Amino acid sequence: MASAVGSHLRSLGLLLAGLAAVAAAACSTNGEPAATSEVETPTPSPVATATPVPADTQTARTPFVPEYDSTRNMHLLYSGLEQDFGESREAIELTLANMDRSMVPVMIEMLRFFGTGDLVTEANETLTAITGFRPKDSMRPWHEWMEWLGKNADDYQPPEGYVEWKSALMSLIDPRFADFLLPATNGSRINVFEIAWGGVVPDGIPDLRNAPAVAADEQDYLLPGDRIFGVSINGEHRAYPLRIVNAHEMANDVLGGEPIALAY
Repeated sequence: MASAVGSHLRSLGLLLAGLAAVAAAACSTNGEPAATSEVETPTPSPVATATPVPADTQTARTPFVPEYDSTRNMHLLYSGLEQDFGESREAIELTLANMDRSMVPVMIEMLRFFGTGDLVTEANETLTAITGFRPKDSMRPWHEWMEWLGKNADDYQPPEGYVEWKSALMSLIDPRFADFLLPATNGSRINVFEIAWGGVVPDGIPDLRNAPAVAADEQDYLLPGDRIFGVSINGEHRAYPLRIVNAHEMANDVLGGEPIALAY
């Protein structure tokens, strides 16, 4: 029995000695607790998830729209033989949206070049919305608009660069239009609005040149009601029947030793 108790006491002493050694190792030499390191268990990072946005709440990116400019819009309306008429339609819409009075003479000019069709209709309606004037012939309104503009030009001054734009436009018909129009950029007594294309190319209507003449008592084609242009130079007299000159619009001749040009 005594040996069993002694054995248990020795085991208890060894256990106490081990605990004391552990306690001593946990203390520093100056009596302060030694620093201990703890292994931290990393916290899992949250996983980002995309939250669907309902289609009706998504905001579409707004396209860049340049500030409205009359001169730019003039060139958008027409800029040459390769013109995209979708851009012409855009220019008409911008003119209406901005109620741009300066584009009135530009659009009237283009009515002649658009011919007929949707662009003429849209341009005509836009001009009416801006000016309040409505031509009687909505399919071919150019002549009426030109007459109207001649009376109201002071109220509808064109954008900057209009003369250069019109010069380039008319030069598509004949390059010599540039020689005629560009000097007007330095000032002109002629209203540039009223310079219009007659509808034919140069020399498209052949002039009457040195036409043969017959004595008045020998002719057999004049009617009692025919009108004539009578010309007298240096004692020589000649009658140019309007019915003959009309088809040529001009007669070039020599009368009384002087070269003359009769235009109608």
